[in-house]
Amino acid sequence: MTNGDTVSSRALWMDRLGTLALAFILAIVVWVVAVQRENPVVTTLISGVPVGVQNLPSDLVFAEQQPELPNTVDVRVRGPQGVLNNLTPSDFTATIDLSGAEADTQEVPIKVQTNVASVHILDIYPDAVVVQLVRKVEKEVPVVANLIGNPPFGFIAGTPVITPTVVTVRGPEPKVEQVARAEIAVRLTDAREDVKVKDFVTLRDANGLLISGLEAEPATVTVLVPVEQRQGFAEKTVLPKIKGQPAANYRITGITVDPTTVTLFGDPDTLKEMPPFVETIPVDISGATADVEEMVPIIVPKSVAAVGGAQSVVVHVRIEPIEGSLTMTLRPVVQGLNPDLRVESVSPRTIDVILQGPLPKLQSLTADVNVRAVLNLSGLEEGAHTIIPVLVLPEGVTVQTVLPESVQVTIVTRPTPTPTPRATKPATQATTTPTSTLTPTPAATATPSK
Repeated sequence: MTNGDTVSSRALWMDRLGTLALAFILAIVVWVVAVQRENPVVTTLISGVPVGVQNLPSDLVFAEQQPELPNTVDVRVRGPQGVLNNLTPSDFTATIDLSGAEADTQEVPIKVQTNVASVHILDIYPDAVVVQLVRKVEKEVPVVANLIGNPPFGFIAGTPVITPTVVTVRGPEPKVEQVARAEIAVRLTDAREDVKVKDFVTLRDANGLLISGLEAEPATVTVLVPVEQRQGFAEKTVLPKIKGQPAANYRITGITVDPTTVTLFGDPDTLKEMPPFVETIPVDISGATADVEEMVPIIVPKSVAAVGGAQSVVVHVRIEPIEGSLTMTLRPVVQGLNPDLRVESVSPRTIDVILQGPLPKLQSLTADVNVRAVLNLSGLEEGAHTIIPVLVLPEGVTVQTVLPESVQVTIVTRPTPTPTPRATKPATQATTTPTSTLTPTPAATATPSK
């Protein structure tokens, strides 16, 4: 083979190789175009992607003036239409990364990521937020007891014992600096013995204004306030005295006294020798049929007096009728029956009822007068019916038992009355009838007696 032939063969091979490469490129282009037509690359907006804050430094907290951070963002993405059609907000992760934040006001970008292949994130709305951070600090503040009210006259409150005496307050530096004390409320009104309280503390500034949004450790404290009775004073329970009995069939259901206790002052030895109660002058309830209320003096030694001159108390005696029961036989009456019908029979004709109520009222009852049994027959037709009697009772009286609980009522049609013939006047033409037809038989025709 000559050099000319070799060059010609090599040129032919290179020409064929170029043609093959061109054909391959054209095939790829055709495939890409076909794929693009079936699953084109498009853009779309994914709304409502949740946003979370992460990497907040442990020594920083959000400032009280921090604007509300967005809960979600919208993301514009690009990718194959078939893939984008199946995307949901859960396919994305949006974060506000505060790892490099400082105690200041700053703008922090919002980052969005996705693990879905062939999806590219183009834009984020919003793409950044303004963050205000302050230093998180702590300090100790004293605990004070806020005593509300005072013990009764004759008693005195001692110095509160607080455990612990200080608490540690943590939170944003500007707010922590305002805290002057931790406070716990203790109510001493009507306290006659030591008062012990365990409760949450409230944080207050120097002017006593409440400061919230901070952490206190410990959150609860205990306060014990000793309460003692003054020398020469003594508190006694009032014991009301009663004489007589209520009227027959009435009873005492309760006795109250106001006030229930009195504070006495006077000779300490006399007070010490007295029993733990003082009595009243007797209240007479003889023959009472209603409540009795009376102001009566208390009985105390001459060397002792009640504080404030309260030498009398109000005694209230509750009087109520004795409850009892009564058996009564009633004859039911009917009502509401159609006028064209009548009751043929009621079986049984009487019923027995057991009533309950105050004895005085039960003793005043009369069967079928102020206690009645009614059979409501409204809307019923002819035939036999089972009816439950309705009892009409005075106020304060109730039914315990009805025997029997129902009766049988037979209803029939009321018979139609026979019409009575009426006398009619002669017709007008009767006046033209000859009088001879109306003339009575002459007396001459009668047979005389012989």
